[in-house]
Parts: sequence; structure tokens; C-alpha cells
Amino acid sequence: MSGAPPRFVVIGNPENRRVAFFQEALRRFSLPEARVLSYEDLLTGRASLEAALTPGTVLRFESPGENFAVESLLLKEGRDDAEAEGVPIAPDDLSFDRGQIVAPRQWYLGFRRVLRRWSGLLETVPGVWVMNAPADIECMFDKVACHARCLEGGVAVPPGLGPVQNYDELIARMGEAGWDRVFVKLAHGSSASGVVAFHRRGDAQSAITSAEIVRTGEDIRLYNSLRIRRYEREAELRDLINALAAERVHVEQWLPKASLVRGESMDVRVVVIDGEPCHLVVRQGRSPMTNLHLGNRRGNVSAFLEQVGESRRSEFFETCRRTARLFRGTLYAGLDVLFTPGFRRHAVLEVNAFGDLLPGVTSSGWTTYEAEIDAMLLRLMRSGLRLTRDWRIQ
Repeated sequence: MSGAPPRFVVIGNPENRRVAFFQEALRRFSLPEARVLSYEDLLTGRASLEAALTPGTVLRFESPGENFAVESLLLKEGRDDAEAEGVPIAPDDLSFDRGQIVAPRQWYLGFRRVLRRWSGLLETVPGVWVMNAPADIECMFDKVACHARCLEGGVAVPPGLGPVQNYDELIARMGEAGWDRVFVKLAHGSSASGVVAFHRRGDAQSAITSAEIVRTGEDIRLYNSLRIRRYEREAELRDLINALAAERVHVEQWLPKASLVRGESMDVRVVVIDGEPCHLVVRQGRSPMTNLHLGNRRGNVSAFLEQVGESRRSEFFETCRRTARLFRGTLYAGLDVLFTPGFRRHAVLEVNAFGDLLPGVTSSGWTTYEAEIDAMLLRLMRSGLRLTRDWRIQ
């Protein structure tokens, strides 16, 4: 590879802005554009990953989301495994219905099968570098497995409640634990899809969620909504929790969040690159879910770091490093981190395989994609490959 620039290959959806941002970052390094292999072409056999992998290739997996054709193909990949598990199955003639939450467990099983197939292929091709390992992506997309890995690795996470199969079991398990507030999360959801902040005290109970319940006769469908909803009737709560639990859920204690602005709670998205926390976004709002697409807003990072203080900031960054070390095959990840009131303690809420999409956010003047490419080039050079420094942004 001496004297030649590295060859990047991206598996993604070509129309997605994630791919465009990565190509733009490569141009800033005066590197050739990445060859883009679409999920759709790979899953239908119109393209071959094996043919694209040669010694010296740097492979990057992007999110398969926001593409109905790819979603349908992944559901097809996961059908046999879903039937074996006895989870809800998506119809073969699935049609696009904006926002509908369709068989997320089946989707994950399909994605897992594809990732494992590609992981096996990578083991047969020498000299290929990966920016994010399929096995790590698989774990990050499973909140149950990811929470367990973090716990075993000594990373502070909210206490978990264990497996919950339905509404009645949730109520019973909360009573046993002495908890009156929990988060119920789809094990394979993202962007707050299927996340419920559930509160129960005595006979009063409520759920705050972006999930909308739509009934057609006896049929119950859930939709992602940009509007936060509150449910209080037991019949609605039972339907909501039962529908989510059928797809496998992760339940954890609802910890109180710190605040920078009176009346608003906040958490932090941190992109860790090559083991170091780099890009930070403070997310704050009046809802338990702080995702920005739900109408929340970015907070002041400097004010946040000042409130945390030097000692606790060091502990926070070390937690980010420790979490990254649990996924050694992956160069970068997005962590969602909660701080309790007064910024006394923190806990990792999520580890996001594709959590580096932070438009307009820079660290040392670099976007997440530019910093990832720089870290990858440095990793290649540390391995003994002779790369000209002129290919790095000056």
C-alpha cells in the first residue's frame, strides 16, 4: 500500500445524507471517493461484497435505516428466525406506511443474519480493515446484550429489571424491585422508537412516549410520532406495553436527569473516536426523551462542562473510554450519557453504532466524519503502512 491512498468501501443507502457527509469528508483529505455498495444491491445479489474486498480496503458500515426497500429485505432475511422464536411476523406483502413500527425483532434478526454472513466473509479476506466490526454493530443494536456487556465491563448504567413479557409482568417486577418509574425500550429500536417512560404509584399510572396507538377493530398498530403523547388509561397502557413486549424489550430504572435550564432535563450525546471522547451535544427539553427530532434543542456544551467540574468531567470521559474499549473492533460510537441532578453521578444510557450523525458539530474544527477518517489513517500508519501525511487535512 506504500505510495497509494487507502481505498474506502461504504455499505449504506446511497441516497442517505450519512453517505454524502462521509464522501465530503474524504474530499477534504484529497482522498478518492469511497465505493458505495447499497444494502439493497447486496441483499438482492445485484452486487457482491466479496468482489469489492481486496487487501488494503477500508470497509465502513453505515446505517441501513430510512429506506423501505432495505427494511423489507431485512425483514425477509429474519423471517425464519422470527418464526422459530414465535415473535410477530411482518406480512409478505408489506406496504409502506409512514412511521409504522413493523416487526422490529424480525428486522433485527434479519440484520443480525446479514452481519454475521459478512463477518464470516471478512475472515476469509486478508488485509481488509474495518471501521466498525459487524459483531460490535450486532451488540449495539441489542439493548439487552449491550446493557449486559457494559455492566460486565464496569460501566455505570441504569439498573435493569430483566426480561419482561407483558404488562402484568412489568407491574409485578416493578413491585418486587420497589420501583415506581421505569423506561421500557424496544430492544432493537433507535431514535426513541418504542421508548416509554412509565410511572406507577398506587392506582395511578401513566406512560410518556412518542409511540401512537392506532386501532382498527381488534388490530393494534404502533407508529412513531414526532409528538410526545401521554397515556393514562389502563387499557391503553396494557395494549402499549404488551405490543412492545411481544417484540422484546429492555426495562431499566428511570433515573432523574440533571438540568441546565429550569424545567428542562438534559443528557449528552458523545461521539468517541479511537477511544477518545471528541464531539459532544447537550440535548435538553421538557420531555423524558431528549432526542432532538422530538422538538428538543441543543444546550450549551461549555455551560455543561463547567457545571460538571474538572474532577467529575475526568470521570465522565473515563467512562466514555471504558465503554469504547468494550467494542475494540469499532473505531467510533455514539454514547448517550445521563447525569443525575447536581451532576453528582452519570450513567451510559445507550451505545449507538451509527450515532455519529451530528450536523454542524465539530471538535478541533473537524466534523465527526473527518475525525474518523483521520483516526483511521493514523491507525493504518501505526500498523506500519506508509501513508503520505499530505493526505491528511493540514
